[in-house]
Amino acid sequence: MLEPGLILFRAGFSQKPTISLFPEELAHLRALRLSKEETIVQIRDGVGGLYDYQFSPLSKELKFLKETKIHKETEHKTIAIALPKGNRFDFFLQKVTEIGLDSVVFLVFRHSIRKEFNLERAEKIVKEAAAQSKQTVLLSLSIETAADWMDSHKESLVVFHPHRSEVFSANKIIGKIPVIGPEGGFHVDEENWMETNQIPRLTLPGGVLRTETAGIVAASFLVYGT
Repeated sequence: MLEPGLILFRAGFSQKPTISLFPEELAHLRALRLSKEETIVQIRDGVGGLYDYQFSPLSKELKFLKETKIHKETEHKTIAIALPKGNRFDFFLQKVTEIGLDSVVFLVFRHSIRKEFNLERAEKIVKEAAAQSKQTVLLSLSIETAADWMDSHKESLVVFHPHRSEVFSANKIIGKIPVIGPEGGFHVDEENWMETNQIPRLTLPGGVLRTETAGIVAASFLVYGT
């Protein structure tokens, strides 16, 4: 069986004998110069389901060929991070998707400059990056108030902190959720909460990293290890 000419993500997709492409999907096919020849279009549901369809320029409908299920055996990998500013947000989403991270929790801290994002637009960026990097599971996104979320997950956290004496090593984040704060730094109340609850705080070697850079580093170590 040939490799798919085009990979598309449709959340919640289930196998059907025939399907039609959405306008934006057809536009993508044309951009790849595949609309005038027969090719395989693979629909991925974002949770491990892969569905191959035969595209023909002579038909508006694609015919089902086969279904494949991919079961991810590895531990679920999550990071929690303050929202990066501006177009750094798009870059961050693209890179952690390509790396193969499972989920990102965006946290709103006391010193956070950015406190919201367009979920629909963010999920579109994730789908495009996942298709290009041939991921089988889509990165999941959510946004939470930092104080409440961290308090309910305090047993699982390790904080990346630019001003601590304990130096980072990859084995210290195994089975943990790395937390990256805002570029404005943690509020004194957040620092006191971490101290009271004895949350591990690690400093990355080298200079002080931007929020999205620290997030990409965390994702890389979680997925790839040392």
